[in-house]
Amino acid sequence: MKFKYPEDRQFFLNLLAGGDEKIFDSEYSDYFDFRHPAIKRWEFNKISKKVLAGLIEKYGRKCQLRIHPDCSMTNIWHPDHIIPLASAELNRKLRHIKNNPDGSKPESVSYGSNHLNNLTLACEKCNLHKKHRIIWPLGITKA
Repeated sequence: MKFKYPEDRQFFLNLLAGGDEKIFDSEYSDYFDFRHPAIKRWEFNKISKKVLAGLIEKYGRKCQLRIHPDCSMTNIWHPDHIIPLASAELNRKLRHIKNNPDGSKPESVSYGSNHLNNLTLACEKCNLHKKHRIIWPLGITKA
């Protein structure tokens, strides 16, 4: 896997595999796709209904994120990318980039894939709460 920034690879290596390179490379390579996010979003839009149906079948109607106080209250479900398609979070966390001089947000970096291993079932509240943040939700089990 070729990350744009080496420190991003280290971040995900620690987050997902506890620093174990072999585990990271063998078990998590499906989670990443460094192509332009617009391409990945276009591809995902074509499969999202089928993916949602499969996730509901797999998990029942139980949110796998469970990060919002009103989790599952709306009974509206979404497929959620565990590793977001793109995020500026690591530009903020690792490179300490606040905002650009013109006030715009830092550049987003392309990370996540549309692979089933990188998708989970989220209720509407948790999905909106997570946004493009990078978290490892409680209760998510690897496929």
